[in-house]
Amino acid sequence: MKKKPKIAVIQFPGTNCELETFRAVERNGMTAEHFRWNEKKSLRSFDGAILAGGFSYEDRGRSGLIASKDPLLKEVFALAKRGGVVLGICNGAQILVETGLVPNFEFGKSVIALTQNRRVKDGEIQGSGYFNEWIFVKPGSERANAFNQFEGVLKIPIAHAEGRFFSEDANLLSEIVDKNLNAFIYCDASGDIRPEFPTNPNGSVLNLAGISNPAGNVCALMPHPERTKAGDPIFASMRKWISGEVDKPATAKLRVKTPITKILPKPEMDVEFFVSLKITDNEALSVGKAAGLKLKKFRWFGLDFNGKLTSQISGGMLEKIIRSGELLNPEKEEVFVKFSGKIFKFSKDKCLIAAKFQLPKNRVLASEKEQSLEEARRESLNRTLGKNRVKKLWSGVLWGESENRGKFEKAVKANFFHHPAAMELVDCS
Repeated sequence: MKKKPKIAVIQFPGTNCELETFRAVERNGMTAEHFRWNEKKSLRSFDGAILAGGFSYEDRGRSGLIASKDPLLKEVFALAKRGGVVLGICNGAQILVETGLVPNFEFGKSVIALTQNRRVKDGEIQGSGYFNEWIFVKPGSERANAFNQFEGVLKIPIAHAEGRFFSEDANLLSEIVDKNLNAFIYCDASGDIRPEFPTNPNGSVLNLAGISNPAGNVCALMPHPERTKAGDPIFASMRKWISGEVDKPATAKLRVKTPITKILPKPEMDVEFFVSLKITDNEALSVGKAAGLKLKKFRWFGLDFNGKLTSQISGGMLEKIIRSGELLNPEKEEVFVKFSGKIFKFSKDKCLIAAKFQLPKNRVLASEKEQSLEEARRESLNRTLGKNRVKKLWSGVLWGESENRGKFEKAVKANFFHHPAAMELVDCS
């Protein structure tokens, strides 16, 4: 009697799909074992591992970031390198992408991003944010891998806010298709592929729902096959691959470049908002702990009035913008405003007063390369103001610290504050 493949179901703080994953593994002829991030043991005795879905470390920084820096990922990489099967589901997919296990399989070198959803219809963005729905996927690869040993379309659920595979690197996207690393793609019930919502539920490039590595034994999959028996063919494929029932193709050779981190100059804006929580910012604490820094974090907004600051803007107008709730919640957040070369604070009396404000000495601004969602926010602001006064609205997250320039620069290079495939860094010194 053949021994059942042994699969580690990996949990991080915030993982919440481990039980469904455990049951799917067992249901498909394999043995599952819970494997927590803080257990001092090896994955050497396992045939495969699944990084279960959820919200590891509450998605602080960005989804999958902190877990991807955990030493356990070196164990996962070693398991995959010796031929073990590794599947990352939803948050697990985000962790694998951040770690660089897909598509290039280079530890610590992530070449593609999983970023904010975009629901695109008729060429326009009609929404963003968290999306929970039943969708259709099918194997996109013509080449055998550990997860696609079936034919037809699967109807399985998705539940994520940052599930959009994204890269501007045309060569990388060509390589993914040419080397058959597009493991799963979004389609309709008939298997037809359309790039727009709802067939493509999150705006992923190439309709990507899952990407594999060149050897075909690692996959980052955004939908949740473990939540329904309809997803069982994916787990059954894992068993077939591990048990030797599938002819494994030669490892594809992938030619890709790691995205380069460039720090851009920050353009002058007429008004700048620096927003921080009134209570402890746990996101800054968690990212700082992972990076070995005492970080401060601000949400940042830049407003451009085409330079006509003195004639078109006033303290009263800025107070109106703050009270509108478009940029911040003044009940929960503190905001400093810089305009006309001066700094003001929004006081508890709901007015702007002159104030002292000092940013951390070492700082950088991370912003999305695509600022298209800010257009809707800008239009809403102008409706609040009653005139088309705000010409441009730009947003980002400002990270900073004042004690250790060397460590801060190291964290920048390690992409703690941005993913270079989807975001830009702006010099704020």
